[in-house]
Amino acid sequence: MVVKAPEQFEHAGQREARLPKHDPRTAQAGDDVIVDLRACSWVRPPAALWCLIFGRLTLASGVPFTLLVPDNIGVATYLQAIGLFDLLKEAGANVDDRGVGKGSQGQIGVPLTKIASERDVEDVTNLALEQLEARQLGAPNRRGTVAEAFAELGMNAVQHSESAVGAFGMIQYYDLGSGPRFACVVADGGVGIMASLERNPALQGKVFYDWDAIAMAMQERVSGTADPTRGIGLYAIAEELRRPKHHLLIHSGIGLVSQSEELEADARRTPLFPGTLAYATLPA
Repeated sequence: MVVKAPEQFEHAGQREARLPKHDPRTAQAGDDVIVDLRACSWVRPPAALWCLIFGRLTLASGVPFTLLVPDNIGVATYLQAIGLFDLLKEAGANVDDRGVGKGSQGQIGVPLTKIASERDVEDVTNLALEQLEARQLGAPNRRGTVAEAFAELGMNAVQHSESAVGAFGMIQYYDLGSGPRFACVVADGGVGIMASLERNPALQGKVFYDWDAIAMAMQERVSGTADPTRGIGLYAIAEELRRPKHHLLIHSGIGLVSQSEELEADARRTPLFPGTLAYATLPA
């Protein structure tokens, strides 16, 4: 099976839905899986996380996985710098990154990092603050905001995902001409938001689609438990990011919700993300 990425690869929802039912979490041993990034002129963090989660889940199911590196050396160097190639090769993937330099991590607060426990989340969040402050990336108060967002998204992943491959996250600082920004992204290969919410007896039989489950999880005090004190974190992040020039994207299963201050939350069906990905960007 070959999955070709679009030239401008921002997130997995952009992919052609040629194989909408292929789910590496439940796939049986079969043909090798190849993800082809050769034509990509850019790959954003959510797309890189899809490659990582999709690849590691495929390998965990016993199926060989190959990542074809972008021909664009700048894009390939970026993916090398954030650690995508090494994390896939560590799991047994075939990645031919010969000739691709390590690149600079000067604007990467935290490269792709595995988070498997609450302690991991705390450690990575503290490391993020140290790195952002040491490199003087962004305004001091904004460093704390992006670290808090990362911590909440990371806690959600380790507490609720039940992922066979754990969760991974990264924080990046960038400026594409419209002003400096922070981006943080966390993804797992777990059960997904809909299955998580259905653990709550009060919600059983009331959640029918992944996109509705995401929108529901962004509401106050909605969680996969019956505990009335839970369900605050994602709601708080969604409210925090409902400001000018802020953006939140959540992709779980075949549902995707995109929220910004300028537009109402857009919930829709998309190609599958095996698990859950949350991506937040905000001014730095």
